[in-house]
Amino acid sequence: MQTSLLNKYCDARLPWYTIYPTVRDFSAMVGVETCETWLRRLPPDEPVSLYIHVPFCRSICWYCGFPTSLTRSERPVRNYLAALREEIGLVAEQVPRALPVSDVHFGGGTPTTIAPSDFLALMELLRHCFAFRRSPTIAIEIDPRGVTPEMVETLQSAGINRASIGVQSFDPIVQRSVNRLQSEVLTASVVESLRQHGISRINFDLLFGLPHQTVRSCVDSARTALAMRPDRLAVFGYAHVPSYMKRQRHLDETALPDNIARAEQAAAIADTLVSAGYHQIGLDHFALPNDELALAQKAGRLRRNSLGYSADTCKTVIGLGPSAIGRLREGYVQNEIATTSYSEHVRAGRLAISKGYWLSAEDRLRAAIIERLMCDFCRPTYQRSVLLTDLIRFLFSIPQAGWECLPKTG
Repeated sequence: MQTSLLNKYCDARLPWYTIYPTVRDFSAMVGVETCETWLRRLPPDEPVSLYIHVPFCRSICWYCGFPTSLTRSERPVRNYLAALREEIGLVAEQVPRALPVSDVHFGGGTPTTIAPSDFLALMELLRHCFAFRRSPTIAIEIDPRGVTPEMVETLQSAGINRASIGVQSFDPIVQRSVNRLQSEVLTASVVESLRQHGISRINFDLLFGLPHQTVRSCVDSARTALAMRPDRLAVFGYAHVPSYMKRQRHLDETALPDNIARAEQAAAIADTLVSAGYHQIGLDHFALPNDELALAQKAGRLRRNSLGYSADTCKTVIGLGPSAIGRLREGYVQNEIATTSYSEHVRAGRLAISKGYWLSAEDRLRAAIIERLMCDFCRPTYQRSVLLTDLIRFLFSIPQAGWECLPKTG
């Protein structure tokens, strides 16, 4: 029974849970004019979060499912930054005065492909257009393979105080199979440099389900990561969707672990991290007891949004850059995915919104139930994890009319 359930619900071809409704439900019916109206309606004194997507990498990891492109020159990045600055100005024109900002997240791609001087100028523009709170959380995703000492100093000067380090696996066999060679020594060196420059809040990303991964290699990678004592770790299952992400066609499908092996890998990593003193946060995060995620979970105020688990209580996320998703009070909006199309829109003086979703009362109810399940469910066993996954999928899939059949409660 347990094996059949794992095969049914732990399919490696399925994406991670992020938001409800899912992006595939977004529609072009929600466009630029709708987004502008929603921006104008934002409460002027209510803090917001900013997400900035940087769609460039110096090398492409074959497992990656995010919209990124390869560049080895500065010109495409600077062209993108010119468009991004235009978009920031367009958003600032719509919102009521300078909105207060409590959190900023630079994602990608590889945000550190931005040149140091350009990154400082971008931060200066954000601070000019928005009212940053006294101690905002400013986080950035980092690929250790391309970080220079000058960039680390720049991050310190820019006010970065949290860094998310891409690791995935320390096994050289696995690294070669996914086109991401990254040594333990290099990773530890970058972590130490960040801490020396006052960026002490460190996250690690690990993956299971990659080609040639085993339970032993997953545990070894987790132990190697633990030696660097990150504040938190995100442990995701690799989602193999080569029909959607062509780069994944480079991977050897015959070397991918099956669903049972994936479940064993996930459990082994979780056991390793929990045994080392980390608290399991929801479905796939782990944090030290004094980390803000662990404290938020204990207090019952843990949240989950399109960026993952968060202690941030902001109701609004403003997405900037190609493919970026924003959550406004009335619903979701997403920018054009292609960088060229995105740039054409903003340079023409209009927001680059391509689609979105207007949340109904029922959508909000489903989303709230799913979020609480994903945040408050205690550390699951195999069977409880499958039951939770089953329930979440059920809530995602009930047709609107189906809610009329559910029992009514006070």
